Amino acid sequence: MSAMSFRPRPGRKNVTLSVTSLVDVLFLLIIFFMLTGTFKRSGELELRLPDSSTATGENAAETAQQIELVATDDGTFLLQGAPVERTDLPARLVALRETDPQAQVVLKAESDVHHGTVVALLDIVRECGFPGVGIGTYVHSPLEEVK
Repeated sequence: MSAMSFRPRPGRKNVTLSVTSLVDVLFLLIIFFMLTGTFKRSGELELRLPDSSTATGENAAETAQQIELVATDDGTFLLQGAPVERTDLPARLVALRETDPQAQVVLKAESDVHHGTVVALLDIVRECGFPGVGIGTYVHSPLEEVK
């Protein structure tokens, strides 16, 4: 008889483990996690701020009818190139809309501006009666990334 073969002792029953119920529980857990993972919603708004290496200023005639609103990295806002406080922004936008009802707002945000700030600016512009907001880009040179 070989050294590794064991004989069952007399009077002892062979113990077996039924894995059928464990497999059933495992499948139920997999289904549960798939369903709860599917219905989970993220509370964040994904927003990619644009930049362009091919943007040109060829539509100069259209820029006369555009109101440029810029959000900078340091938290200041520029309306038509002039600094403006966030509290004064709605009144200034309404005044610009009254002088030119056909004007469109173009929102430009620097790359490190929080998306919450951009969403707040979009809400302010819509509340001031502008039907839509354009998202502008900065002309961006690929060589700037190397620096």
